[in-house]
Amino acid sequence: MTRYLLHALMILSLGLIAWPALAHHGWSGNSAGDVEVTGTVVTGVTLAGAHGTMQIEDTDGRRWDITLAPGPRTHRAGLREGTIPLGAEVTVVGERNEDPEVFEAKVRRVIWDDKVFDVYPPE
Repeated sequence: MTRYLLHALMILSLGLIAWPALAHHGWSGNSAGDVEVTGTVVTGVTLAGAHGTMQIEDTDGRRWDITLAPGPRTHRAGLREGTIPLGAEVTVVGERNEDPEVFEAKVRRVIWDDKVFDVYPPE
């Protein structure tokens, strides 16, 4: 009985160790090419979760889901929760979702006023 319990605990431990790697998703869905979108911030930057996020509404009224770098990296780039106020106009530069009906982008850069936040700096 203890042998089965030991195996079960070992499997559970390995699963817990692997969980962060499994939770991180790839960017295969956001590979339709470069996109630059200017819009109004409707949901501010949040650094919770695997990646920072925000939402903007473009001039055609479409709401874009913006995926930033992981929280610590976005924070190091100077983009923190509350940095950009709701209603501010921003421009984001990144890669668009492959589905033209899905308004989503993984962004490398956020521009607000005269500030540039390179969350994925050029190498």
